Amino acid sequence: MKLFGRFLLDENLISASDLADAMIEQIKTMPNNIVILYEKKMINSKQILDIISLQNNESLDLRSACIQLGIWQHEFTNMIQEEVLKQRIPLSQILINKGLIKPQVILPVLKKYHAYCAENSNDFTLFSEIDDIENEQKNTIQKIRFEPDFSQVKINDLSEYLAFFSDEKIVSLELAILVIEGLADNTEDAEERLDSFFIEFHSLKGSARAIGAILSENLIHETEDVLSFYKRFLHKIEKNDFVLLAAANLHVLDVLGHLRNALISSGSEEGFWSNQAHKNHYLKVLTEVKSLSEKMNSRGYVIDIEDVREMF
Repeated sequence: MKLFGRFLLDENLISASDLADAMIEQIKTMPNNIVILYEKKMINSKQILDIISLQNNESLDLRSACIQLGIWQHEFTNMIQEEVLKQRIPLSQILINKGLIKPQVILPVLKKYHAYCAENSNDFTLFSEIDDIENEQKNTIQKIRFEPDFSQVKINDLSEYLAFFSDEKIVSLELAILVIEGLADNTEDAEERLDSFFIEFHSLKGSARAIGAILSENLIHETEDVLSFYKRFLHKIEKNDFVLLAAANLHVLDVLGHLRNALISSGSEEGFWSNQAHKNHYLKVLTEVKSLSEKMNSRGYVIDIEDVREMF
């Protein structure tokens, strides 16, 4: 199966030399394995000296040296992998920081790559779950009745909202959503990541309410309900749930961006709503969010004190 770098090369999005430079920079950010074990207090200073001496004298890797010294533990492998994943800067982020690829270009490529990985690892779970959500949408789209009353809306000064919900903010939120998607592979700092994204969206909802952007406010409010569920039952959330959450939030952010453009062009969201295609798209995404919320709530999760005892 292709690595992400090879995938970018095949898509003709980057040169081999630029990719090599980015990968070298990524490698430089990765922590040293022996340092990880020492900082985690799995080995002491004397053992570090013994390991390094043995590696130099016999050209051994870390694991072989530790085994020969009788200090290797199975837990070392998982600990090293978790810490490397935690500290490693994603290749996509390095490429963006170096100005080699724009965020709006790499985002669809990342989604395409994740689909490729799932397909080539024979993991059909994600696709079946997405199909379930889409089928629920088809069955429930007619049930949604959301008719905003624009006659009661008075749009206030847009300048502060547009300054807050800038192009840079949209890119920042997109990257945050990709981080949430990545929690499917590594749940380290999951609570912090979800909290940070929830705060961003909550602030955006408050700004939308302040100017009278009722379509934006409503969509964010529904999304917040789903995020709250994930935060409340984080200890029970399954791997693919994070992928579904990320997909839904990308769609929400896309609609919010169109609503923002409507505010810029006409000073109101009413023009967006009067366009039948835009209205249908809004309702489709709203249905997706509601369907995901219903899907999660149908699991009947309850707070078990034993599951969350370590949080207190």
